[in-house]
Amino acid sequence: MVLQQQGQARIWGWLDGSGEVTVTFGGKSESAKTNSEGRWEVSFEGLTASAEGRELTISDGTDSKVIKDVLVGEVWIASGQSNMEWVISRTDNAEEVVAASEDPLLRIYLSGNVAKAEPQIDFAGTWTGASPESTGNMTAVGYYFAKNLRQELDVPVGIIECAWGGKPIESFISEEALKSLPEAKGVLKLKEQALANWDEEKVRSQFEQKIAQWEEGGKKGRRPQIAVDPSVNPRLASNIYNGMIAPITGYGAKGAIWYQGESNANGGTASLYEEMLGCLVDDWRERWDSDLAFYYVQLANFREVTTEPGVESSWVVVQDEMRRALDSIKHSGMAVTNDIGAADDIHPTNKKDVGSRLARWALGQDYGMENVVMSGPLFRGADEKDGRMILSFEHNAGLKTRDGGPLKRFEIKAEDGTWIWADAQIEEGKVIVWSDKISDPAAVRYAWANNPEGANLVNSEGLPASCFTTEKP
Repeated sequence: MVLQQQGQARIWGWLDGSGEVTVTFGGKSESAKTNSEGRWEVSFEGLTASAEGRELTISDGTDSKVIKDVLVGEVWIASGQSNMEWVISRTDNAEEVVAASEDPLLRIYLSGNVAKAEPQIDFAGTWTGASPESTGNMTAVGYYFAKNLRQELDVPVGIIECAWGGKPIESFISEEALKSLPEAKGVLKLKEQALANWDEEKVRSQFEQKIAQWEEGGKKGRRPQIAVDPSVNPRLASNIYNGMIAPITGYGAKGAIWYQGESNANGGTASLYEEMLGCLVDDWRERWDSDLAFYYVQLANFREVTTEPGVESSWVVVQDEMRRALDSIKHSGMAVTNDIGAADDIHPTNKKDVGSRLARWALGQDYGMENVVMSGPLFRGADEKDGRMILSFEHNAGLKTRDGGPLKRFEIKAEDGTWIWADAQIEEGKVIVWSDKISDPAAVRYAWANNPEGANLVNSEGLPASCFTTEKP
């Protein structure tokens, strides 16, 4: 177990009946009486980071429970879908990494996957320290993020993982928060209808008929699956929040890291992602801390390489929605990963760079390390002069190309709406974009594709630039 240093470390639980509970840790004791439901809660303020595993004792005067080997350090929530779940054993250099991973001060809390129609108050899980026996089954992004913090801060780091593969962002947001978002009406209606129309007997009967037909047909094709009860369907609005987020809300944490979006890019809600992400962050901050740090991963390059300009896709729309969210969500940061993906695999095996790039934001914004370059170039604005677009960027120190060649993957738009490849060059920390075929450009965009192979704009740290468009959404 790891408790958050400095801020508020909350401990809570339940008694059968009423009473008073005293919690003792590190020479300090805090007491609280139960409420009408038997719930109690205490807080330890301003704990100092400690690598010494100490006992935390909970007593009601008659019985007591002791939690051993409790550390104090930095705690982060790690959530999202399969790329956050993805374990070390399935990533690059896994055998070597696991063998050298012994670190009892790097711990990850892993719960089971739980989806519910109503908010839960508890769920099962275990804290595990990094070791050659356990690290292979840990979230790779969470592990590498924590490892970077461990190396730079030299304090214990705990990661609470609550991720579930293949699930949309709305599953991780409370129903209360979604109801305040006009753009979420559709996903809420979908859940409402699913619950209203659920008929377990009918579903069972239909399933048995399909199984019989499948068996009569020689069991060809995939075995039919029974429909999922909407009250526990993790794809429906708020159900993962209810089962996996609600039980841990308020547990002392510095911030959250987030890797999700693939399901929304494929699910028809791509253009709503900025609003949905902002809703999730506001929701979580209301339940944790109004200044909870929030760092997320932009979708990696994926699918066939696009070789022609003017191609549209929901994948890059989500990527750009994520970029725009940096301006609308305070205390946030985005790890750009359009250089580590693969055409045929939605799960990049290079999770080391993902965790490292997330950690750059935390080290720079939360831990005061001024020398850390937090991101690759991020588009800030465009000016037009003599038929050329002059683009400015944040995090643009040492602007260059990754391969030393000319800039690639810049597109320019004519007045008739046609996109063509553009020429581009770097001048004094800016990028100048033009085409001899267009005298009055309407817009410019960069890396605008599912898989923008050749996109090569980076800064002095070799960190890649995000996709962007100068067009308004």
